[in-house]
Amino acid sequence: MRRIHKHELRGFLTLLAAAGIGLAPLAAQDRVIVPRADARMRQAEEDYQRGLQAAEGIGGRRDYAAAARYYRKAAENGYIPAQYHLAYLYENGFGVKQDFAEAAAWYRKAADQGDAESQNNLGVLYSTGQGVSLDDVEAVRLYRLAASQKDPEGITNLASMRLKGRGVARDPNQAFELYMKAAARGYSVAQTDLAIMYANGDAGKPDHVKAYAWLDLAAAEISHASEVRDNLAKVMTSTQLAQAWKFADQKRREIAGKDGRR
Repeated sequence: MRRIHKHELRGFLTLLAAAGIGLAPLAAQDRVIVPRADARMRQAEEDYQRGLQAAEGIGGRRDYAAAARYYRKAAENGYIPAQYHLAYLYENGFGVKQDFAEAAAWYRKAADQGDAESQNNLGVLYSTGQGVSLDDVEAVRLYRLAASQKDPEGITNLASMRLKGRGVARDPNQAFELYMKAAARGYSVAQTDLAIMYANGDAGKPDHVKAYAWLDLAAAEISHASEVRDNLAKVMTSTQLAQAWKFADQKRREIAGKDGRR
């Protein structure tokens, strides 16, 4: 499933305007002269929005090839969200020939400008050796940058490297804390990994109640989590299950509250 980039939300009004909804053109006396640099970035944002429309099939069918063309125009003008999305298309072969090296190049442009999601995705390429030389130390550096911006995927990937001792000293306790941070932000992958740590006792005594609860939370998005949860239930008492359901409900409310405050 494609991850929605944070900058897509900012373009919502632009999409409405393109569809002729809710926005009227400015009267001549209300228009202002836009400096050349601002005009270039405005054009880049318009190209980016056209790319989003093509990728999402707004007003017609999905057209990833057209999306790639628009994203490239905007990306070449330095528009960070377009650089991220163009990289994503190359990474996954949507509308372009799959090219991990090209994906890495565009992720790097956005990552160097501080984009957390690009930092994380470039880290994944380094940790798998796709499009770049395998380099766990560089992957960890990039995951840390993303995690410092509270990116849940970056936090989770950093936790995984900590747990496995790849590119950084192995530290299950630190991995546990990182998984907890991402899980508390509602990230289902982190919730699953945290549950497995609880079940295995990787950072203390095994705790089936909390393992079940976090799996129950993750199951809304990850089918495998529900399978593991149901198998775990077979070795739990009715009292433990009741405790797990209560704990899961509590965490759901906490996560929903955090979402509402963002």
